[in-house]
Amino acid sequence: MSDVPKETYEFTKNIPFSQHLGIKVDSLEKGVARLSMVVKPEFMTSWGTAHGGSILSLLDITMSMTARTLFDPPRSVMTIDLSTQFISTATGLLRAEGRVMKAGQSTIFCEGEARDEKGELVAKAIGTFRAISPK
Repeated sequence: MSDVPKETYEFTKNIPFSQHLGIKVDSLEKGVARLSMVVKPEFMTSWGTAHGGSILSLLDITMSMTARTLFDPPRSVMTIDLSTQFISTATGLLRAEGRVMKAGQSTIFCEGEARDEKGELVAKAIGTFRAISPK
């Protein structure tokens, strides 16, 4: 985690939507981010499992955070494209890992996985992100 600037960690604390979801940053390395989220009752389906939107949000935030690890100082990142495959249902704690597959000057391609408490694969995603230069 030492190769990621402290400012990147501080940057993660100022995302209201992530805070609302209760997403925690477990670790950041250059090109890799690991985040987690407890599936709260308000994030569940009528079947009592994580709603796809909550899983998708965790993956989107994880991969955008992955893209942010490439920049010192940190830059804002916006999602251009996101594709997710839902493989299983989940309750409890979800852990996500994002990895940079390829990065250009401002476009970053990432992949991510979300797993349940047992380590079983819940969803996979690929995303394209744009780093926005500070104004």
